[in-house]
Amino acid sequence: MEGRLKSDPDYNRSLAMKEIEFMVSLVEAVREAVGNEVDLAIDCHWNYNVNDAIKLARACQPFNLLWMEDPVPPENIYSLHWVTHATSVPIASGENHYLRHQFYEILQKQAVNILAPDFQKVGGLLEARRIADLADMHNVAVAPHNISSPIGTVAAAHVCAAIPNFLVLEWHSASVPFWNDLVKDSDKPLIHNGYLTLTEKPGLGIELDEDIAYQYRKDGESFFEA
Repeated sequence: MEGRLKSDPDYNRSLAMKEIEFMVSLVEAVREAVGNEVDLAIDCHWNYNVNDAIKLARACQPFNLLWMEDPVPPENIYSLHWVTHATSVPIASGENHYLRHQFYEILQKQAVNILAPDFQKVGGLLEARRIADLADMHNVAVAPHNISSPIGTVAAAHVCAAIPNFLVLEWHSASVPFWNDLVKDSDKPLIHNGYLTLTEKPGLGIELDEDIAYQYRKDGESFFEA
């Protein structure tokens, strides 16, 4: 008989069955609460090894997830491939990859079902469009990672509006009380009922309120200063 130490993914990327059962119970509870009309996705934050990520994904299969995100660390694309091809749960990843060359490798190795680049750090909006085009060539949807300001969010939305394989854009502004205030001369929330409307104004269509940005800058941090 073999014994097993108590697992802790913070140290060894392993999941015991009780941990998987608990995590799945949370997924089940949310699915029951929101029903089948709401898409449900989970994020693993690169915490697990291949074997346990597969176990978790397979255990979540009955709940019709939109995706399971970042199940394994991003450095080894083959590991991501193994998880993706071992479950019917769509696997999303990409926020910690850069430039079209890394995304080309992910797509060539069929390592994801959904590509999730961070348009703010992949190398510019043109590079973001190139990455989306690569994904479209491989018939893969794009769901950009996005934890940025209104400026970054609208910039990402412009790319999303210009590609044929856009799925959904991440949005975290609800957790930042002054997020909408960062838009100059804005009289309503930028995102309303889950939707963002792009205008026909020049450029991105919005302007940063520098006074608000200065007010909420990190203590001791310079602000547009040499």
